[in-house]
Amino acid sequence: MNPPLPAQPNQPRSPGELLRVFSALALQGFGGVLPIAQRELVERRQWLTQEQFVETLSVGQVLPGPNIVNMALMIGDRFFGWRGAAAALAGLMCAPLLIVLLLAALYRETMSQ
Repeated sequence: MNPPLPAQPNQPRSPGELLRVFSALALQGFGGVLPIAQRELVERRQWLTQEQFVETLSVGQVLPGPNIVNMALMIGDRFFGWRGAAAALAGLMCAPLLIVLLLAALYRETMSQ
């Protein structure tokens, strides 16, 4: 008797959903988002199987740059091509960038007084 095939993972509905999910990931972790990404993408959203997540992480580790950024690009591309890759990357980078810019502006304001 053949073992049952693994269930096909779900897919995000749109690049906007990728943007929202990766924004939430970016805001939940500081310096280590991979465990949170695994829980969100594999267990909660079921966009990837565990094997797909590990394969994507493996490729992301050999590419230059942060693993989670490489993974966001590959996952976005898998579902929606370059639009998905751009949405996932924007979701991962924009919120932290805005926070850092806000903190820099506040710091500058306090130092100029």
